[in-house]
Amino acid sequence: MSSKVRVKNNICNKTSMIEVSMNENCGFDVQIESECQNVRRFADFVKELSMDDLTDKKDSLVIRTYQEQEMSANCLVPSGILTAAWMESGMISKNRFKAVERNCVEFVE
Repeated sequence: MSSKVRVKNNICNKTSMIEVSMNENCGFDVQIESECQNVRRFADFVKELSMDDLTDKKDSLVIRTYQEQEMSANCLVPSGILTAAWMESGMISKNRFKAVERNCVEFVE
């Protein structure tokens, strides 16, 4: 089984599909399909994650790679990867996520 999320960055009008599945080594395989070339390059470096990558922000492969790639500071894909991985690991309930449907950042004037 796997956990899937869709990330819609409305600022740049790009969508990414992220799927995370637990592998036989108790790690997490990551697949990303995206309209954004920067996200596709980023995805080449985050194909497999460990539990430490999900829980240790300072040394997380997701965060380190995000800092090294040409992605805007407001890109939501790294958060989407961690969300899908947390669901797959059981750290976030899939039922809870389905109930709330989405997290969002809203403009407030």
